Amino acid sequence: MASNLEDSIREAAAKVRQYVEDAAVMQVRTFYVLTSSEPLSGIDPERPGAFTEVKLDGDTKVVVPMRKGRDEAMELDEALFNIHERNVAMATNYRAQVLDALIGLLQRR
Repeated sequence: MASNLEDSIREAAAKVRQYVEDAAVMQVRTFYVLTSSEPLSGIDPERPGAFTEVKLDGDTKVVVPMRKGRDEAMELDEALFNIHERNVAMATNYRAQVLDALIGLLQRR
């Protein structure tokens, strides 16, 4: 019986360890597709639009969506970037909730 309990504890600890390793880096990728009046099968495949990577130590990498403006100068695609920022905020909030739950679980033990 104790062996089963020890095995269960080891398996749970391994899962927690893996989650912490996975949570060490959060990546959010926002893609876009070009749509038209063509049938659904004619829609272009998704293309990268913006990317954010946040590590637990605070290191952050952000790739922002840019486009050529009317005068051919590069400008931020604000609409796509706003969507991406909302995705980053949701992912950050979700990760914080999961980590808080995990910490609470470990504190109860």
